[in-house]
Amino acid sequence: MDSQITIKIKNISKSFGGLKALENVSFSVKTGQIHALIGPNGAGKTTLMNIISGLETADSGEIIFNDKPINKLPPEKRTKIGIARTFQNLELFGEMTVLENVMVGMYLKYETGFIKSGLMLNSVRKVQKDIITKSLNILDYVGLNHRKNEYAKNLPVGEQRLLEIARAIAADPILMLLDEPAAGLNIRETKNLSILIKNLKEEKQITLLIVEHDMELIMGISDTITVLNFGKVIAEGDPLSIQKNPDVITAYLGEED
Repeated sequence: MDSQITIKIKNISKSFGGLKALENVSFSVKTGQIHALIGPNGAGKTTLMNIISGLETADSGEIIFNDKPINKLPPEKRTKIGIARTFQNLELFGEMTVLENVMVGMYLKYETGFIKSGLMLNSVRKVQKDIITKSLNILDYVGLNHRKNEYAKNLPVGEQRLLEIARAIAADPILMLLDEPAAGLNIRETKNLSILIKNLKEEKQITLLIVEHDMELIMGISDTITVLNFGKVIAEGDPLSIQKNPDVITAYLGEED
């Protein structure tokens, strides 16, 4: 068992019609690291995140999570074994409160069949109380406790991003996938997000794989960066080496400039 690797992406390929979205993509995410996945629009980053989380199926290749292949597991099973996900396009329950959104993530940790039955047994009451308490603690952790009774749809984008992360924390993940968490955020919100992501690594001991276009954010928080271009890995390394890599400058950083 390789205790230093949380997830291995092995020769993943995916095509949509005649378009190759991913071609033999391979890399490993080390345990306890913030690993960034960057590249120009259309490089295949979100497709790969969807494959890791089980929303799409690879044409070939293998994903190994905690030394076990997970290709055949549906999304909910992947969540239960420790993979949580946020989305580029927010996937919140708008008509539910902030607290209820986090509780949804928390329920994944419990055997909820008897809760769904609606029978208010003592065991159900105890679990419900525990879920509420832990969900409030998570909201406090991300700075949203004061919003707990508001509908999710009424939050500004910056706080909706935080709420998605809070719901992911509630699933008690080993690995958290963040798909463009800084999209739509202002400078202050992005700075606070960088602090939160570092805290998830250092305080919560969560390994993170992040897709993001904000290069200042990525260069400031990442331990390792993998660069995709046209569905292929063109570089991997620490932030400084990636900044200096001529292929990356041409394919991505130069484009941003």
